[in-house]
Amino acid sequence: MACREAKTITAIKDARLRLDFQAKDVYIVLGGKGSVQVLIDNRHTKTLRVNAEKLYTVRASNTLASHALLELRFSPGVQAYSFTFG
Repeated sequence: MACREAKTITAIKDARLRLDFQAKDVYIVLGGKGSVQVLIDNRHTKTLRVNAEKLYTVRASNTLASHALLELRFSPGVQAYSFTFG
């Protein structure tokens, strides 16, 4: 049986992640401690307070965001693992 390591990135000062997406819901697994500013189409929508390794809701909506730009701004030390879309 092969053992696989978890893949993660850890934010440094001014860390940002941008991506175009099309979905109603966006989730991300985060760890560490800190905050993540969420912007959709250059508008601040929420701040995620990260205090444990778990799944965080970035966006939850009844309407489909079509070709929207998601930007996450991480405080140093926050860890990101994976995205899920719905």
